[in-house]
Amino acid sequence: MTGETQNPRDRFTLFLGVACAALAVLTLLLAWQNRSLKAELGAALNAPPSGALKAGDRLHAFDLVDAAGNKTRVAFDGPGDTLLLVFSSTCGACTETIPLWNRLLADGPSSTVHVVGIQTDFQIAAGADATVPIPNLRFPVFGSAEPRGEAMSRFPAIPAAALVDAKGTVKSVWFGVPSDSQVSELRRAIAG
Repeated sequence: MTGETQNPRDRFTLFLGVACAALAVLTLLLAWQNRSLKAELGAALNAPPSGALKAGDRLHAFDLVDAAGNKTRVAFDGPGDTLLLVFSSTCGACTETIPLWNRLLADGPSSTVHVVGIQTDFQIAAGADATVPIPNLRFPVFGSAEPRGEAMSRFPAIPAAALVDAKGTVKSVWFGVPSDSQVSELRRAIAG
């Protein structure tokens, strides 16, 4: 009879051992899956939005407008590069990024880099300054003459910065609040 009373205990111990081994395997599988999902999420966050401007793309000349309503043509046919800074006055990420851009430009970009700010919610107002209410902007600010035009459609997320060469080919582009490494990269790019 002692053999029969130990038998259920041995089966339960065996069951617990198998259950623990199965749980350990499941924990390892979930940890591996979690790591791969985090890597995918990180890649997706750092990837430009779908249809966004990317290095190697080409931008054609486009028109901008100043606060008085005067049109200015941005053409990529002169010497040097053009740095486009796209932002909005109502965007929290833009409010955080503009001071970073100002600090970068305080040192002065290379004399061959032309800096142009494009405010997506730019208002033309006679006699009033309609630009974003941030003092001491280190770059001129314009609005797009065609807000739904081809050039602006290439910036689906803001803030954005794009360095374009004299032939209209995008050398580099950054979306969102720049990280420290992106700020360093942008600093090197505008230094010439």
